[in-house]
Amino acid sequence: MLRSAPSFETLALNRVTFGARDADVAAVQKAGWTAWVDEQLNPPSGDDPALAAFMAGQTMRIMYNGQPPTQGIVGWPTINQLRPLNYMNADISALWDLARNVEYSVAANELSRVQQEICAATWIRNTHAAFQIREFMVDFWNNHFNIGRQADIFASVALPVYDTKVIRPRALGNFRDLLEAVATSTAMLRYLNNAESTAALPNENYAREIMELHTLGRAAYIGLGSAGAGIFPLRRGILAAGFTDQDIIEASRALSGWTVEQGQAGPGGELPNTGRFVYNPLQHNTQARSVLGVDISHLTDPMQQGKAVLDILAEHPATAEFICIKLAKRMFGDTPPPAVIARAKQAWLANRNKPDQIKTVLAAILQDGAEIGLPLTASSKLRRPYERIIAFFRTTGTVVNAFDLASSAATALGDGLYVWPTPEGRPDTDAQWLTTSANLYNWNLPLLLLAQTAFRTTLGMQTPSSASASPTLLVEYWVERMVGYTLRPPAMSALIEDAAGPVGAMAAYASGGVLNIENALRRLTALIATSPEFGLR
Repeated sequence: MLRSAPSFETLALNRVTFGARDADVAAVQKAGWTAWVDEQLNPPSGDDPALAAFMAGQTMRIMYNGQPPTQGIVGWPTINQLRPLNYMNADISALWDLARNVEYSVAANELSRVQQEICAATWIRNTHAAFQIREFMVDFWNNHFNIGRQADIFASVALPVYDTKVIRPRALGNFRDLLEAVATSTAMLRYLNNAESTAALPNENYAREIMELHTLGRAAYIGLGSAGAGIFPLRRGILAAGFTDQDIIEASRALSGWTVEQGQAGPGGELPNTGRFVYNPLQHNTQARSVLGVDISHLTDPMQQGKAVLDILAEHPATAEFICIKLAKRMFGDTPPPAVIARAKQAWLANRNKPDQIKTVLAAILQDGAEIGLPLTASSKLRRPYERIIAFFRTTGTVVNAFDLASSAATALGDGLYVWPTPEGRPDTDAQWLTTSANLYNWNLPLLLLAQTAFRTTLGMQTPSSASASPTLLVEYWVERMVGYTLRPPAMSALIEDAAGPVGAMAAYASGGVLNIENALRRLTALIATSPEFGLR
């Protein structure tokens, strides 16, 4: 008998993973929620062993025509090969050279390959990773510190390093450390133009976005006027209540000189052209005076003013408010429980200098109250299209292999990895995914994807013989597997009727053909994935 509503475990898991599998529910029921969260918040430094081995064996085909040498072009050979995901572990200098030499000695297809690899690797990790809370947080931070891959060829090609060396290792760590890692990453320096900031013309783009989008939030913007009364003591002084346009100007000066090696003039002559982060004193403006009420004019060591700005922003209570609300909305929906936000903010501020600050905040949200597994009458949380894809794979036991179209499968709706063009990242509201185009996309995609050879299912083998005794039992088995509780009566009736029909799953079982059964179950599970219940996290 199917449950009439989701269990605590199903709700909790769906809110912090890419899809609650029946095995996950059983694991939480056996160990207890607190113990499961404790394990999740202490992952290995890299992929879990099974995932690492799986990733190491992944290949994708790459094919393109060669270009013979011509005047001014070195050219490149014809390529037709199954290649491992080599760019995911490439050094930034190698990726930088790729962008520098495209259409000269490197085919443009290689740049597309970089995007295909990072997206394929993410699909695999999100589906198969044992440490799902880390995957959830990597996704959260990638959107919080969003980089649109269309904006700059050098930012785009640096994204594998951004994901694997900047975001992933710090997803559960300290926010101040994460903030500096992002600020010194090649991808962000190019995307928000701080690499181009000079002593004479400090670029205000990154300075504005780091305050407005990465830390304090738009609500803390005061405008042209005074910074307001001090509200929070800091070692160097008293922080202002919010930021003004003058604070942006001052921060842009403090962060100038934070750039990349791109052949520009440096203190010892021309810098290399490697794309690596470098502090270039020739590009640093020394006129920064005060940021959010804190005097930084006396700081003269290399990068000292810029680091002070990051300290100020990371410690400010508006940052705790902005990010904790955003994280709570990611889990609970557009109107998260106030008690969750309050606990998260308290943990954020109390642990802001500790290396596991983010982990502690998550523990406060997930373990210090029962909200994570309780239904909320005032809110819901829709799976965005990409999340539906991964949840479908996870709940049906689909094996996801590297897939070159992963980089474009959700692009049309502004979903997926690095496809949102502007720095605020994709909107995290239900309304964003309730459009007609989003619904049509969600309905059609599961069956279209399972036609791809990169995805392997064993639905027939997974279905117990007792479940195939009747269309009702068959539908109930897969609804329980994928959703965890019954669908609305009209939906259950429609699925049962379809399974019992002339082209339904029961007819496939009657035929005895293994392929027929597998295809019929693919159709059944794809139909379940279109239900509103499956669409909720």
